[in-house]
Amino acid sequence: MNSEWISQKSAGFIGILAGLLFTAFAYFHSQYRYFHLCVAIAAFVYAYRQFRKRITPFEKRERELRRKTL
Repeated sequence: MNSEWISQKSAGFIGILAGLLFTAFAYFHSQYRYFHLCVAIAAFVYAYRQFRKRITPFEKRERELRRKTL
């Protein structure tokens, strides 16, 4: 696998794991069930957006140029 692809998708994987963890918390801790479900949904939405994000070569070059000038 490409290390660049892994580094771009790692935030999505962490979001999925956090969503699954909070889903388990919601199942086991009934007093705060809806809070944990809301956090899990937010984590899944974040993970989905991170997986869908594509970094184009133009954006990558612009980011490198900004990093060099600062």
